[in-house]
Parts: sequence; C-alpha cells; structure tokens
Amino acid sequence: MQSMRPLDPNEVEALRLFANGRTADEIAAALSVSKSMATHYLRVAARKLGARNRVHAAALAVKMGLIEVTGGER
Repeated sequence: MQSMRPLDPNEVEALRLFANGRTADEIAAALSVSKSMATHYLRVAARKLGARNRVHAAALAVKMGLIEVTGGER
C-alpha cells in the first residue's frame, strides 16, 4: 500500500464540515472561501485519500481518525 499524501488543514476542515452535514455553501462560508474553492478542497482530499467520491472520503477520514462526526454542526 502506498503512503497517503497529507491533507492540508483546509482539506481536513472541509471534510469535517461535510461529514457533519454542511453544504458546499456553508463550508465556503466557514472557511471564508468561494464555493468552488470549498468543493476543490473536498475533491483534492478525496483524491489524496484514494476515495471514490467525497462521501467515501469523509468515511475514510473518520475511519483514519482524521475527523470526527459530531452531528451538532448546524
């Protein structure tokens, strides 16, 4: 198994927010970036994790202990 490229802090935070039910618009607002940049962070994180999509990326990030799902983000 090849080693994973590390996620940058914005990618981790975008995944955390996404896993906790936030929309791309809400992620963008929380990170003070555009919606396209927020979705970019999610795409890059998915690629770095070897995920099929952003839902899979969020699940992998939880499994790896990179993020937690709290359910209380809204």
